[in-house]
Amino acid sequence: MQVLAEVISSSITNIVAQCDQHLLQKENLSRPRFGSFVSIESQSSDMKFLAVIYNITTEPGDNVHKTVPFGMTREQLKREQPQIFSLLQTQIHALIIGFISNKKGFGYLPPQPPNLHEFVYSATKNDLEMIADNFDFLRLLSEVKVVSSDELIAAAIRESFLIHNKSSEFLLKAGQTLAQLFRGDSERLLAILRRIEPARMEYE
Repeated sequence: MQVLAEVISSSITNIVAQCDQHLLQKENLSRPRFGSFVSIESQSSDMKFLAVIYNITTEPGDNVHKTVPFGMTREQLKREQPQIFSLLQTQIHALIIGFISNKKGFGYLPPQPPNLHEFVYSATKNDLEMIADNFDFLRLLSEVKVVSSDELIAAAIRESFLIHNKSSEFLLKAGQTLAQLFRGDSERLLAILRRIEPARMEYE
């Protein structure tokens, strides 16, 4: 599996992980995406954590170098100012939604956080089946304050839909769960449902 990032901050609720900037510059590498699922496998225990990316940031790695406009295309910058890309840091912020221990999945917060410097990978279909396929994580996402929880819920469903090979049965179950979760807020429900319509996911 391709390593996406390395954990640099950790709690039982979320992680921050730094990406390898050189790998991100490779065109064939799958870049981290808002709402996508990642896993962190502990090297010191049998625990594996599942998380959903809720933010991605890129900025200079220190307070000395400031990002300024150069008036060039990205390709021109790569040719004429390649050093600026080595100064950038991309970090992913992900919300932990469950964990796997002793080959069993648990859809709630873990008893301990992932260790620092553990590697972050793209989650597999098996990871989701063990933790996320009952959609309990949607309630956790609905309470997120740092970004629009509606946007995060819709993005996570779209990403999970792709992992499930664009299964219409999966999308139906997701819609039914949302209907139960937001049964008292029809406007919010409809807004999320519009964001997971198959026709709106053609960009995938």
